[in-house]
Amino acid sequence: MKRDFIGIGMYSVNFELEKAWQELFLLAGKLNPELALPVHFLNAVDKKNILSNETRISHICGLPLVSHYKKKLIPLLTPHFDLDGLKGPNYFSYFMVSQSSQINSVDETKGLVAAVNSHDSHSGANVFRREIEVRRELGFFNNFYKKIVITGSHKNSIQNIIDHDTDIACVDAMSFFCLSRANPKIANQLKIIGRSIISPAPPFVTHKDNPLCSSNSLIEALNTALNLLDQRFKDNLKIKRFSFVPLAKYDSIINQQD
Repeated sequence: MKRDFIGIGMYSVNFELEKAWQELFLLAGKLNPELALPVHFLNAVDKKNILSNETRISHICGLPLVSHYKKKLIPLLTPHFDLDGLKGPNYFSYFMVSQSSQINSVDETKGLVAAVNSHDSHSGANVFRREIEVRRELGFFNNFYKKIVITGSHKNSIQNIIDHDTDIACVDAMSFFCLSRANPKIANQLKIIGRSIISPAPPFVTHKDNPLCSSNSLIEALNTALNLLDQRFKDNLKIKRFSFVPLAKYDSIINQQD
């Protein structure tokens, strides 16, 4: 028998967060059985799983949505994170160095080694490049740094800074919150020297040619579930509510590459 899945890998950095996302969707499915939400989950964000017909909903970065998957996937809803400095369905990234570093500004990192989680990441690479090239007008990103190391994840980028393998990293603020809560020692080993621009937060998406359900019905079920969810799961998720962000809004991410 075919098994359908919900992809929850965007911020499920540990068992507690993975469990919280599962409980949220399971409760939403009980509140509205007509949604036919899958009861199986994938802690993954790779292309194969995102595009699989068995993965009915996925939580993904907005950059690949508009640069690679625009013809295949559509946004369903976007979380409103409960973080200082954030309003609405948005997010930002931190520019980080080692706590022991003498660096206090992105401008001071010229000629050093930068950590990037993935070239396809908006929060780890795209806003980083924009900070150098557009906001600060410091020249081309690839020329500004002596070397750019692709780490594979925000967690690895943070570890690279802690291990002094790289000098600066750009890390999704929500990912940093989740990782530092799981391991409080991390925050004491890092120094935040700036914030990126604010952008639309990563959306949950479904297949364009075979959507699982409507945005409105899923948003209503998830927002109700969020209010009823056990407090320990709510505390882990740090989400105020969900709303719909149209695909056109995510096009602004591409425009930030100009």
